[in-house]
Amino acid sequence: MSVRYASRVSLTRRAMLKYGLYGSLAASMSPVLWLSGCTKFALGKRPNVILITLDTTRADHLGCYGYHRQTSPNIDRLAEGSVVYKKAIAPSSWTLPSHASLLTGKFTSSHGARYDPEGPLFLTDGIRGPEAWQVYRARGLAQDELTLASILKERGYVTGAVVGGPWLKKNFGLNKGFDYYDDAFINNLNGRTAKQVTSSALDWVGKLQKEKFFLFLNYFDPHNPYEPPEGFAKAFLPGGKTLSKTGSFLKRQRALYDAEILYMDHYIGHLIDNLKSWDLYNNTLFIVTADHGELLGEHGKFFHGHYLYQEELHVPLLVKYPGTEVAPNQTDVPVQLNDVFAIILERLGITKSPDIQGCAPPDIGHPVLAETYPLPGISKDGHWRAFFEEDFKFIWNSKNNHLLFHLGSDPDESINLVTNFPKKAEDLLSKMERYLARLPEPGPASPAQQLDTGTKRALKSLGYLN
Repeated sequence: MSVRYASRVSLTRRAMLKYGLYGSLAASMSPVLWLSGCTKFALGKRPNVILITLDTTRADHLGCYGYHRQTSPNIDRLAEGSVVYKKAIAPSSWTLPSHASLLTGKFTSSHGARYDPEGPLFLTDGIRGPEAWQVYRARGLAQDELTLASILKERGYVTGAVVGGPWLKKNFGLNKGFDYYDDAFINNLNGRTAKQVTSSALDWVGKLQKEKFFLFLNYFDPHNPYEPPEGFAKAFLPGGKTLSKTGSFLKRQRALYDAEILYMDHYIGHLIDNLKSWDLYNNTLFIVTADHGELLGEHGKFFHGHYLYQEELHVPLLVKYPGTEVAPNQTDVPVQLNDVFAIILERLGITKSPDIQGCAPPDIGHPVLAETYPLPGISKDGHWRAFFEEDFKFIWNSKNNHLLFHLGSDPDESINLVTNFPKKAEDLLSKMERYLARLPEPGPASPAQQLDTGTKRALKSLGYLN
């Protein structure tokens, strides 16, 4: 059974970009998924929904995306039965805004969960550091935002979440709509382990009766510092025998990062095995993605959140439909995390509200863009916004260090074309500014609250705070 997509509008994405029609068409475009050779989705049979984020996981470090190491055998097997989006882009390069986009279907500029010097969350409360840090703040999800969990709860789903990273703790507002939200034990250098996340998730699912459920899982293991269990680390370290410092620093970092993915993948396999044994797997809409990637020495940088290079933005996205509804395939259709919201609603037969900016592919009805606004104490290089059009990627910088890359001929983003193609850069900047100007601003932020001691300790240890 092959898959064919049809849209109710005849304009192509290129034409919409050319004439600046994204904002006006986004609300009216309602892509319809057709299944060639069979009927449409049997919407009367509601599946369970499992949404998994692989924190800090680059697409190009998974086997199903062509990686040379065997880091992800269980995810790869899941991909064999899934629609694999090869050009999925995160809307930001760090955890809080990307997850907020995933769970609201909106861009950072609209949902508001980001670093913000006027935000109600004081990240430096109780943290020793320079006096200037006392003004650094962030805001969580706007208190009036409608989340995916809220919508599914209204439709009769039991909603549960188990998270592994400190930016997903309840303090930041991403727990809206969940009947059960487990953010316990996030108080050490590596957040919460894949074993703990999987164990808690299975315990919750195992207590359900015949209710339809929505389960959101956040696996945190590939986030720095890279400290995989020794049995997994040995798989990729130079020599393969010891955790001692062997080989170059960069090779070691990559080996440990890959080992963290392998460890996470092992427990995702354990999760899937249990779902199959409970006869839940075949009637589940299963989505696996990542909130962002990671720089591992590319561009002379490490980690994430400070820039918008492809290593930080290109993420995996696998959509495994229930049973044999949709034949597995790979697609180059551009898509973002805020579109996952619409993909899920489409499958469940739930009408998407016009204020949800994400759309089900192939015609996502919005430009592909990303944003990050690090505070001065985190990065001195300013704010960044990226805008994609076909093979071109323009990156705006608040300090006028703009970048223009042609990803088709320069996938490593090594040649800045701004001076060579100034009109192209100006055109993409204009389109980006026009679209962002049309986005509604976020509503009031959630009430101010102090971070609990465990959250502050974890954020400090991960390099987010001084």
